[in-house]
Amino acid sequence: MEWAWVTVGRRAIVLTVAGIVTSAGFAAARESDIRIVYGPPSDAAQQAMQRRLQDRKALEDIRDRLGDIRLPRVLTIKIADCHGEVDASYESADATVTICYEYLDYLQELARDLPPAALREGLTPESYLTGPFLEVVLHELAHALFDLKKIPILGREEDAADQVAAFTLLRLGSEQARRAIAAIAIMYASEAKAEAPTASDFANEHSLPAQRFYNLLCISYGADRKTFGDLVEKGYLPSDRAEQCVAEYQQVAYAFQQLIAPHLKGRRPTAAPQQR
Repeated sequence: MEWAWVTVGRRAIVLTVAGIVTSAGFAAARESDIRIVYGPPSDAAQQAMQRRLQDRKALEDIRDRLGDIRLPRVLTIKIADCHGEVDASYESADATVTICYEYLDYLQELARDLPPAALREGLTPESYLTGPFLEVVLHELAHALFDLKKIPILGREEDAADQVAAFTLLRLGSEQARRAIAAIAIMYASEAKAEAPTASDFANEHSLPAQRFYNLLCISYGADRKTFGDLVEKGYLPSDRAEQCVAEYQQVAYAFQQLIAPHLKGRRPTAAPQQR
């Protein structure tokens, strides 16, 4: 399939991003706070992708939903040629979130050949692509928020960014949340099966794909046992871990309300949402 800002129902993926960040308490941005860049492509495939992104005003739509945080410096969000590196990152030195053309191409490759688990979940190539894309955008924006608003983090920052991204995705309606979480979990599972971890993988600042898989399932199950209850029934989430997941979700929700919500315009810290 081509990268054409695939739809979820009738809404473009960028509008889904917009809806998610709005549900987390973000509102329209001042252009002076967030700068967008469509970096120069290196080949014909990237050129075509750049044109589609610009025609859809993809980054503009994201920027326009991120502004109820008044930032101490300009945040740049850009799509860039990363010279063959499949990556997405946040750089504190220049306050820049970078999504590589190569990463977008990697997501397209995932969606071209759906694994059996995705088919069992009823995912289409479009919905399978949507979940990982939303997760990487929200993950890198979490890094930017931690840095620019000096939000304290206890534990590894990569895990905290995963939690913020998952918590925000779970604020979608149950149907959309289920599709997005399923797609991300299947991606982690596929990566975990691709090759056995080496010693250097254990030293990485990111948790291993298998760990990210179980952490994501746990916070999802803890948030909504009605929507995600079958994760335990089908054996995806071990029952002994599942016993702790409501408390794990409540911990993430409380941290979000105490540490992040105060920086969102018109929001005040509240008690953690009730588990469903």
